[in-house]
Amino acid sequence: MTWPFRHVLLALSLGTAACGPAPETADEHEHGEHEHGEHGEHGEHGEPHADEPAHEAPPRRVRLSPQVLADAGITDEPVRREPLTETIQVVGEVAADPERTAQIAARVAGTLEAVHFVEGDAVKAGQVLATIRAPSLGSLRADVASLQARAASARSNRDRLDTLSGRGMASQQELTAAKAEASALDAEARAAGQRLKGLGLGSTGGNVVFSLRAPIAGVVTQRGVVVGQAVTPETMVATIVDLEQAWFLARVFEHHVGQVHVGAAAEVALNAYPEHRFAGKVINLAHQVDLATRTLTARVALDNRDDMLRLGLFGSATIAVPTSAPAPDAAPLVIPRSALTEVHGQPAVFVRHADDDFELHQVVLGVSAPGKIAVLHGLREGERVVTNGVFTLKSVLLRGTFAEDHH
Repeated sequence: MTWPFRHVLLALSLGTAACGPAPETADEHEHGEHEHGEHGEHGEHGEPHADEPAHEAPPRRVRLSPQVLADAGITDEPVRREPLTETIQVVGEVAADPERTAQIAARVAGTLEAVHFVEGDAVKAGQVLATIRAPSLGSLRADVASLQARAASARSNRDRLDTLSGRGMASQQELTAAKAEASALDAEARAAGQRLKGLGLGSTGGNVVFSLRAPIAGVVTQRGVVVGQAVTPETMVATIVDLEQAWFLARVFEHHVGQVHVGAAAEVALNAYPEHRFAGKVINLAHQVDLATRTLTARVALDNRDDMLRLGLFGSATIAVPTSAPAPDAAPLVIPRSALTEVHGQPAVFVRHADDDFELHQVVLGVSAPGKIAVLHGLREGERVVTNGVFTLKSVLLRGTFAEDHH
């Protein structure tokens, strides 16, 4: 590494207003020994296992300036003893929510002049998707104008006969027929006008090019037409899916059906993102078994965090099931999954102290439940673990280690 790059790293480390790792005192070291037991983290005699990679122990403490603390949005929670619900593991895939899906038909007959999207495009509500040359629009406008004129004439004739009937100069039968004709033509004219209005068009003008617009915002998942294609009102042009929220279709085997309930907490891990977890809950359980797989579908609603969800992604879900709670003294120490990170391949958390120092604790993990995980070793009840801003602390800690190694 060149000397100028070393100076940049040192400047970054010092420039965070004492954001680097703080030196460890003898008391802190003693606390660490206390915390991890008399045998240490690696083995019975404090030596690393033969199959573990050898590396220098990273610094354990980080101190951030008040400004960095505020910018990072760091939050923490106390370590508690609480029972973890039993869970079952099921597999499944991401699917669209039908309530957030729109299939867009051409709506008019004509020829497709232009298409303004491709599959995968994000579109806004009201955005023009395609333009269609539709000669039938001229005929529809002509029909509206003709019907409106005929309706006006029929109303005039009705009013004239009404006056004559009052003077005994027209029969009641003539008046009744005039009223019926006026009412029928008024209804036809209104219906033709509604057809134009439904297409977003006025009853006047000679434009025969129709602009097809997106009814919802979302992502185009399917395109069904090409330029120059003749279309009918029923021709499917595109499918749009709003992926702000999606479903995970979990396949529950028959022997687990009695354990899964609507409203149960769930945590989804997708093969595409093995280090991420998506929290959700069961919103629906199907009532018909798939005869090929002997499973029922449990729908788990997921928020699309950081736009990561893609339709069809495969993964597994951990679903909480009812269970009897253990005695309070038998309950394990539990932390939120968001508090967990990895340093040198080992699970770890950051503990916040009263002086706003943050200490790295390597932990031994136990069983997990949606959003939570048990800690067998490395923490004490009541210690406050960082649940938001963990990445910032880890970055500062490792940056300090990197700068020291190259000093």
